[in-house]
Amino acid sequence: MLIDLPQPAYMPSLQQENRLDRAQSFAYLIAGNNNPSGLTQCETRLEELYRMPAGWDGYGALPISSTTKYNALQALRGIIPHAPTPDITPNPNGTISYEWETDRGVAHLEIGQTRLSFYIELVSGEPVLLDSSCENLLVASIRIGLLVSSNLFPLRFTLPSITSIRWAANVSSAY
Repeated sequence: MLIDLPQPAYMPSLQQENRLDRAQSFAYLIAGNNNPSGLTQCETRLEELYRMPAGWDGYGALPISSTTKYNALQALRGIIPHAPTPDITPNPNGTISYEWETDRGVAHLEIGQTRLSFYIELVSGEPVLLDSSCENLLVASIRIGLLVSSNLFPLRFTLPSITSIRWAANVSSAY
């Protein structure tokens, strides 16, 4: 299954008015962050990767650009409220990968300067693939966080129920 996220209708108007960062921050605040220390650790790791020089792998690897670092950080802000912190690795082509693995399956997200690519492969069932422009980063990263948490960590990251059901036995009428 391939999921391609269209650009939201509100996105061009926000970009023209330079309100995109404010809108992304607002959406992040609404989502909440259930793992602030995990986000801080990931930010530190991204900074380490950004500081690696060209050829860091000994075979001519490209350095991580500031745009890729920014995109990776923005993706984390959409993912972390919904899923656990990923393993973060650099790629020789200048992109950054996030990976999650459990006994239920694996998920992999690769983020570059303009695009992101994601797949989740469960032990049973068809893999889910997502390819998107980084212009849709907030929407895509929230969706990715939800996919990862619901498929790989279903009991760890569940939303609390707002419905209360009470069952009473042997209750007689007051009349």
